[in-house]
Amino acid sequence: MRILVVRRGAIGDTVVTLPTLDLLRDKYKNAYIEVIGNPQYWEIAYKRYYVDCVSSGDTKITKEFYTKEGLIDNEIGRYFSSFDLILAYISDPEGTVTQKLQKAGSKRIIVYPPFPNEEAGIHAVDYTAFALTELGIEATSPLYPTLHLNIEDTDFASSFLLQFDLRKPIIAIHPRTFGIKGWRRESFINLGKWIEKDLGGQVVWILGPAEEETLEAIRNDFPLYQILSFTPLPKVASVIKRASLYIGCDTGISHLAAAAGTPVIALFGPTNPHIWGPRGKRVLVLKAKNLYEIPEERVKEAIKTLIEKNTLEENKIIYME
Repeated sequence: MRILVVRRGAIGDTVVTLPTLDLLRDKYKNAYIEVIGNPQYWEIAYKRYYVDCVSSGDTKITKEFYTKEGLIDNEIGRYFSSFDLILAYISDPEGTVTQKLQKAGSKRIIVYPPFPNEEAGIHAVDYTAFALTELGIEATSPLYPTLHLNIEDTDFASSFLLQFDLRKPIIAIHPRTFGIKGWRRESFINLGKWIEKDLGGQVVWILGPAEEETLEAIRNDFPLYQILSFTPLPKVASVIKRASLYIGCDTGISHLAAAAGTPVIALFGPTNPHIWGPRGKRVLVLKAKNLYEIPEERVKEAIKTLIEKNTLEENKIIYME
């Protein structure tokens, strides 16, 4: 059995698709599963139980698929026809892509809109898995993404944390500071200082390409060994998995943290957390109309409560007035 899943998008889109792949693995035990998507994001699943191969979408789903007149290259056609099942999370309202895949000789095709309808209120994880009902696979809500990290990932985390005092709680923070999904940079830095001075914890800063300016600000107040920047996602996930708590915003890294099984505090603005909140068994969402309106003191209160209890016992969304 050869299965192809077309799932392009951001880190969060990758994470919410993991339960779907888990169901496919359970149904087709020895299947070869390939994904068309961003290889950097899909590294969390590549040769880590879920996926056998990742292909860049730009080289497979070409513009000819979206035009009725365009012809598909013979080599591309042979590629798609080699799969017994294609599950494509794409917008195809006129059925153009479906028809092209059929002409290429694809055996079974399921084309499914990539994102849930806001009005339906179905969480993105469950919505993504409901595409499998056409195959007779039952997706029972709620589904939870999980990670299957390998020894290389866990060895990296152990090495990275050598300079930390493991007797103290480690709190991972991903400081998203721009756009409607970002919180104030100074608030993140104040939070980090408070965690280390008042709580006796240690902060691990998770930074990517979008946080370069924040990186410079953090380097002024925290040693370099506490900063994890420009690091492959499986290694980031392995470090977060070792943390007592993760704090972030409405981002893919927050989804990754929940999938790692770490207690999560996620700050949300206008996005609906019932659909796009990190799906995990220990997630607290602090929600305001505008994310920057969430006060530092409210976040500190949540952190202190969770650290003192040493666990987050249930999922909860708290709305800020």
